[in-house]
Amino acid sequence: MIMVSAGCFAQSSKGYHGFADLGYTIGVGDYDLGRFEISTTHGYQVNPYFFVGGGVGFHFMQSYKTKGMDISLDERDSKVSIPLFADFRGTFTKRKFAPFVDLKLGYFVTNNDGFYGNISAGCRMLTKGSQAISLSIGYTYEKLEFETFDRFTSSTSMNYTRSPRKLDCEGISIKLGYEF
Repeated sequence: MIMVSAGCFAQSSKGYHGFADLGYTIGVGDYDLGRFEISTTHGYQVNPYFFVGGGVGFHFMQSYKTKGMDISLDERDSKVSIPLFADFRGTFTKRKFAPFVDLKLGYFVTNNDGFYGNISAGCRMLTKGSQAISLSIGYTYEKLEFETFDRFTSSTSMNYTRSPRKLDCEGISIKLGYEF
């Protein structure tokens, strides 16, 4: 991404830059767990075309349960998960409408969850000065903790035990952003 953005141009000059995003991730794959997301990123505009920073997000997830043999195999209670992440963004032109790519890599600090990653591409529209609004679509990969079916406690009953397990959750993210 750095090499791609090195040959490109953008509107912002060096210095502090911030982003606020509102979005939704549509769960895909084995765990189609959808989630609303709010995040903020702050950092340094290294040159007119490359940004590096860090941020925090709030992901609001609904309860999730899979069924099998009249028992709940995997489940996750409704939770707010909070990822901390590094953010790298490259913008490609000096025009009012400019395409960009964005990469967020981090780790969840709540609910015993794990890795967080999001790569997206979108378009930003300058509004005033260094302010802009943006729309992006991307791919999200998260390691989330579920309570999973472990084993039946005996061969004569349907009683069972559960154990925590981190599972891969993927999704397609759609985000609306504000740059300042």
